[in-house]
Amino acid sequence: MASSRGRANAALAEKADVLCLKLKQRQIVGSYAAAKGTVDLLKQLVSSTKVGSAQELLEEVRAVGVKVQEARPIELVIGNVVRRVLHIIREEMDQTEEAAGLFERESTAADSSAPAREGGLSRALSKSTTGQRWSRSFSLHNLLDQQDFDNDAARAVGPAKAAAKADGGPEAGRVGKRAQQHMDAFGRGKGEAGEERAVEDFAAQRQAVLEGIADLIDELKDIDASIAANAPEHIHANEVVLTFGYSRTVLKFLKRAKEKRDFQVVVAEGLPSSSGLRMAAELDKLQIRTTIIADSMCYAMMARANKVIISAHALLADGGVMASVGTSILAAAARRHNVPVVVLAGIYKLSPNFPHEPGVTFNEFGDPSEILSFSDEAVVAAERAAPSNEEKPMLQVHNPLFDYIPPERISLFVTDHGHGFMPSYVYRQLSEFYAKQDYSLSKSLEAALSLPSSR
Repeated sequence: MASSRGRANAALAEKADVLCLKLKQRQIVGSYAAAKGTVDLLKQLVSSTKVGSAQELLEEVRAVGVKVQEARPIELVIGNVVRRVLHIIREEMDQTEEAAGLFERESTAADSSAPAREGGLSRALSKSTTGQRWSRSFSLHNLLDQQDFDNDAARAVGPAKAAAKADGGPEAGRVGKRAQQHMDAFGRGKGEAGEERAVEDFAAQRQAVLEGIADLIDELKDIDASIAANAPEHIHANEVVLTFGYSRTVLKFLKRAKEKRDFQVVVAEGLPSSSGLRMAAELDKLQIRTTIIADSMCYAMMARANKVIISAHALLADGGVMASVGTSILAAAARRHNVPVVVLAGIYKLSPNFPHEPGVTFNEFGDPSEILSFSDEAVVAAERAAPSNEEKPMLQVHNPLFDYIPPERISLFVTDHGHGFMPSYVYRQLSEFYAKQDYSLSKSLEAALSLPSSR
């Protein structure tokens, strides 16, 4: 048993090392590829690890996630995916505790003629009040929801077990089956079946976690299509849309809008990569009227635009975003002209980090030759003019890859979950998809994130 566990751990460690090496060597480029590689690794970990409890599984997923994030700190989506998986595991752990409490209340209720009355607030705060599963986060709606006491008392006795079996939709059905499995397990008694019950219960938890990870993988596959489905609601007839550089997400968004609307697009070239040229060519193939401009013309052209649509590298906890370099000036010009800025981002890019935290405000630098060729006369002249004992070169060329756009310059986020929300609503999205105790994965990771990054 120990040898098989050791072999499984060695195989997983090797796969994690391979992923980390690819990230460090930039063989995996882009948020989607980094997130996909991470979630695939975590799926293999959950399915093959030999741990014996959900808590051990939680710690192992966290340890592997921290290792992968340290290999590529700038890709915040790695930590986001890890937090999503940790949240799935915690939900299953909570479900187990809920089922245990439900069984205990059912047993004690049989010996009591009337249950003790609870206030509405106490009932709302208790996850185990009924057989139904509370939503991932509390709000005033479910916190202060006053339910009839007699119905609560009835559900706390016999009908709770029947309610757990009810199949009320995909999510409710899954929860009902899980609750019934837990209740059946707890009902076997604490004697001879105690250890067997724990093993069976963890096996059910592992399966539920794998189902949640499979849903996450499907979500990643359909990210752009889900975002694009909202396009007709945000782009109207005869509008002028201004965008920056090339973005696959923005391209699919505009393509979907073209199916129902006639509009035109102005594309900033997006120096130094000039990816806007590619964007303009793709839009032309879609029969969308397109005008390409220099980045320096954005302010002058903004008066003609109806809205700005861009994508983001990361969506931060304060409602700001990390996006391609040059977009911050674009957003500033849009605010000056009162033009709404719409940011397209998959929810997997939502990070609980703030821009003032270590590792978030630092920038990654690209190849300086994209700005100034090494064979350029200015470079050659600077090398000749530099004193031989001078350690620092006379001419320095920096090529930062990202800009930070503060929340006050953003009008709306459009994600793959629902329609859109304002930057002030980000805190609700964080509580919906992550557990607060997982916001910071580890102190060692924070130290790694605080190191400067260069290329």
